[in-house]
Amino acid sequence: MNNLKKLVIAVITMSFCSGAAKAADEVTMMLNWFPAADHSALYLAREKGYYEDEGLDLEIRRGQGSSDAVAKIDLQQAEFGMADIPTILTAISKGADVVIVGIVYDKAANNVFFRKSSGIETVADLAGLKIATTPADSHRTLWPVLAAANDVEEDSVTLVNVKPEGKHAILVADRVDAVFDLYTGLPAFEKVIGKGEVGNLLFADNGVQLYGHGYFVHKDTIANNPEMVRGFLRATYKGWADAYVDKEGAIDAVGKVVDGIRKEVYLEQLDIGLNLIITERSREFGLGWIVPESMASTIEIARTGGKFGDTPVVLEDVYTNEFNSKIQVLD
Repeated sequence: MNNLKKLVIAVITMSFCSGAAKAADEVTMMLNWFPAADHSALYLAREKGYYEDEGLDLEIRRGQGSSDAVAKIDLQQAEFGMADIPTILTAISKGADVVIVGIVYDKAANNVFFRKSSGIETVADLAGLKIATTPADSHRTLWPVLAAANDVEEDSVTLVNVKPEGKHAILVADRVDAVFDLYTGLPAFEKVIGKGEVGNLLFADNGVQLYGHGYFVHKDTIANNPEMVRGFLRATYKGWADAYVDKEGAIDAVGKVVDGIRKEVYLEQLDIGLNLIITERSREFGLGWIVPESMASTIEIARTGGKFGDTPVVLEDVYTNEFNSKIQVLD
């Protein structure tokens, strides 16, 4: 074989090997529920190629609640998850090998909705009423904390199980007096009950200030592929920074892959959510940054909920900022 042929073969071989080395890692993101406005940054970042830039081929799957998402990550059925922080902490207290790597809601969106005509004005007014919630919902964990903070007996309300998609209908049908749901759900409730006819009580404004939803991974994922975690967070928070300045683009990214979304409702939800995501604290430290004192407070609130197991929940072990790129929001 002459030298020219050897050179051509060598170049082809090097090119093939280089292409194989750059093949994207297939990874899965497990949502807490069906795709909503607070997931739009993921879809926007994927559409813009941010995950691809990090060498990731991201699949996004809907979940069945925060507890379900944590269980799947703990079983390593997906690489990344989004769930309510108290639910993650509770799972850790029961032996789950997961770590929180970033915050979504810097101010928790936990909330109770009701008809304004019901006469409910304070948390104390909930005593004796029926409140709908889903079996795996973090509101179940936080209700005892909210009740205690407002001198209400925990057992004074009746919690009624309902599927996530049935929350609106059960309130419209007057089968319950109120519904536990994230504050970002306001537009959907107003859609079926009437604009200006829905009242609410945000937990964070009634004595329960804590971190809301966040991103988390299995400990083995950090040990085996730390750069994958870093790349995922960098791409995701770039998506949130973009969503802040291009809300329509973010919701359109969801609509391109999720059938039947109501764009106007999702836009309202995103607008509400961004006020809980983009706070003075997240502007100071960067999107998703975890402040130790705030996480410690969240742990204590979750512990007060009375659902913790026997595994110690140690502040330094439940979270890390190691992979956060400190993405800033630009006005």
